[in-house]
Amino acid sequence: MNRKTLIAGLLGGLTLCAAEVACADAAFLPGLYEVRVSYPSEGAGVETTRECLTAAEARQESLEWRLAEVVEDTSCKFTQRSIAGGRFAIAGTCNNQGFRSTLKQSGTYSPTTMTMDMSMTMQPMPGAEPVAMRMVMSSRRVAANCPAGSDKD
Repeated sequence: MNRKTLIAGLLGGLTLCAAEVACADAAFLPGLYEVRVSYPSEGAGVETTRECLTAAEARQESLEWRLAEVVEDTSCKFTQRSIAGGRFAIAGTCNNQGFRSTLKQSGTYSPTTMTMDMSMTMQPMPGAEPVAMRMVMSSRRVAANCPAGSDKD
């Protein structure tokens, strides 16, 4: 397993909503969102995807709901968890299947946008060199309706 795959797998369980647009305590409005993700620490370019957020998803999920889901992970201990006034921040340490990591996430949100800056340092195994990475994500609604033929229209 390469380093980027390992980091991506761990991030999948830790990030608040990097790949999911449905994150805000004032629920996001349904529609088509453009999601941009970059990994500045890897020197990679920006990955851009478009995702449809249905009305049902917008009603069901919130940033607080996502944070509660993350915080319930018994392999993590959080020292910071705040969501208010269009801003959020979370910090803590996790021990996931023997991989110890520290993470910090902060960002902004509104009913149609979200930004997140996340940094993480992981100790892949005892005696190994720590792996540090950073991910920057932004999403914005580009259309009130999803295009015909999308998987969630």
